[in-house]
Amino acid sequence: MTRLVVKREALGVHTRHVSPSYQDGNGEQVLVGTDHPLPTEDHFSANLHLGNAYSFGAVNDFANKLGDGDSLDIAIAFGANTEANISIEGLCGGDAEGFLYENAVATGGTAGTAVNINRNSTNTSNSAITVNPTVTSTGTLLGKYLIMGGVGKKAAGGDMAGSSLIAKPLTNYLLRLTNVDNTDHVAEIIITWFEQEL
Repeated sequence: MTRLVVKREALGVHTRHVSPSYQDGNGEQVLVGTDHPLPTEDHFSANLHLGNAYSFGAVNDFANKLGDGDSLDIAIAFGANTEANISIEGLCGGDAEGFLYENAVATGGTAGTAVNINRNSTNTSNSAITVNPTVTSTGTLLGKYLIMGGVGKKAAGGDMAGSSLIAKPLTNYLLRLTNVDNTDHVAEIIITWFEQEL
């Protein structure tokens, strides 16, 4: 259970005997062993630990259901030199369609604030978000998704998960969920992403 920390003053020196190590969260080099295996993480988990992972959601709840034929919209853009890897989820209490557009033109709406989901981090997202803006152009359709929730008042609800996108900086994206069920239903869009500097 001993944790061995090494100083790396010999970086760049060629040797025949190498002991693998990794840099921990405190900036110390730790030797790899059975008590301290080499940590591996997917990109999202690594960025979550670094404080670069964010989330935002918009909802039409039970007191404010999404009307038949109405849409729940989120417009989002990222600042210069920021690449965002986005995961999108949508849910509706009945049948719905989801849309993802690039280069949308939208104004107004309610400003949204991204939440850093590493609650120990003080990092803030380099994004601008609005909910239900006035959309004058949807832009280029990147994807259309079906949410099969059942029809009418006996609908069970459905969701669409797993749509992903690496967003370009300084580009407006529109996420739209449209209720096509002939009945008002609860609905939500949740986006989760991590940001990296280009």
